[in-house]
Amino acid sequence: MAARRTIRMRAGIVAAAFSGRRGFLVAGLVLVLAVLAAGCNPQRALARKRQKNVEKGLMRAVYLKGLQPEKLGLSARMDFYRVPGLSVCAFDKNAVEWTKVYGEADAQTHRPLAGDTMFQAGGLSRMMTAAAVFRLAEKGTIDLDEDVRPRLKSWSFPADIVPPRGNTLTLRMLLTHSAGLSEQLLEGYGPDESLPTLPQVLSGLKPAKNAPVWSPPRLGANRRVWISEGGYALIQQFLEDATGLSFDVLMKQEILDPLGLKNTRLAPELPEPLAARAAVGHSREGAALPGRWRRYPETAAKGLWTTASDYAIFLCELMREAMGESSRLLSPAAARSMLAPQIENFSFGFLADGKGDDINFHAQGKTAGFAASFVVYPAKGQGIVLLANSDNGDILEEEILAACSAAYEWPHYKPVAKDVLRLSPDTYKEFVGRFEVNPAYALDVTWNDYYLVIRPTGQASTKFYAEGRTLFYSTDPYVRIQFYKDKSGAVSSLVLWQKDFELEAKKVR
Repeated sequence: MAARRTIRMRAGIVAAAFSGRRGFLVAGLVLVLAVLAAGCNPQRALARKRQKNVEKGLMRAVYLKGLQPEKLGLSARMDFYRVPGLSVCAFDKNAVEWTKVYGEADAQTHRPLAGDTMFQAGGLSRMMTAAAVFRLAEKGTIDLDEDVRPRLKSWSFPADIVPPRGNTLTLRMLLTHSAGLSEQLLEGYGPDESLPTLPQVLSGLKPAKNAPVWSPPRLGANRRVWISEGGYALIQQFLEDATGLSFDVLMKQEILDPLGLKNTRLAPELPEPLAARAAVGHSREGAALPGRWRRYPETAAKGLWTTASDYAIFLCELMREAMGESSRLLSPAAARSMLAPQIENFSFGFLADGKGDDINFHAQGKTAGFAASFVVYPAKGQGIVLLANSDNGDILEEEILAACSAAYEWPHYKPVAKDVLRLSPDTYKEFVGRFEVNPAYALDVTWNDYYLVIRPTGQASTKFYAEGRTLFYSTDPYVRIQFYKDKSGAVSSLVLWQKDFELEAKKVR
């Protein structure tokens, strides 16, 4: 009996000891998790604060000197510019910090955006194309400095055409827009238009809308670089001939699959499951494009479909590779070579500005109905990708970058303070009148104190301030107007422009 009591007592002591140890372990685990949570929460809190500051801190491109730039809300500015939808992904320490979509994929059906909604990204295609070129060069499949002409099988330059920059035409030259090829923009093709083949594009043969890629550039041959979308179309043809793969298959194999980018394609046509959830392009007036979007057979130049988060993953990977922290696409040496500025501020598919720790990489993409941009500060490991389904998206994105500059303490992308000149009353009176774009659309110009008031047909009036004798600007939105005079000295016309948009009007009274 005593022995049994002893066994029970010992069992109880063991059970108590085990129970106590488990309680100690559980308590210790809770403490560790609390410590980890305490370490993560500040980072999450900082990310939320930055996101909120971006969403509520948009700033106009310019403001009047002597005043403070006003902070504006993202939703209100999307409405102001008639931008139906926006996809944003910000990153820090070369990892996604926050990502969000705003608004609608289609303003006509009011289909909301989702995280996997794909946008056309235009010129952002070029950096992905460059990454594929560097990857193939590392494999020994191609050489950045070889003459591309001998390996072109599906197309060739006419026999009497000599490369503008000498006797060779290399991938390095084509990637950095220094080959001297034409700077014409590729317009894309609507749903009812025939798609040209790539050789037809390069030769400027119908149904292609462009001139041959070797056509003389408009700005003259004295410049070292100018953006040549046709040059990237030539890269596309070279890669297809060198590898025997179509460009979309090649890019999927070399870039998209290694990074797991499920919502990115480089192709003129989207298969229907992807097309059904893609964003629809919209005009400056907010109308959906006929056929939803245009198609671009020059995929290497501007045929990219992607999401902000997918493209941010691609950028972060290149930055980590350059730091020697990854090698899924390129070796550290190849990544650093690809990210180094080349000629002026042109590099391999992007532009580089600034010095030292303030250097930043950036690019913009425009297709009909869409706008895209990214900014990266490599020394900070920070950046942002912006995709919009509107022709006005690039103007909105400029204001978002001003908010990012404040939220992330970037040295660039800040609004500009502009002087307001006071002209004589007689000078202002010269510009008063009606300027007609066409019989249905005109700009009515009046004068009030030290600024002009311009009211377009069917739109609200806008104040324009003098920055020169015949040059005026508005702050919301930032638009500039230049007045012109005829031989008698009378004001005869004006030209209005906003980034890449330009409008001419003749004075009718």
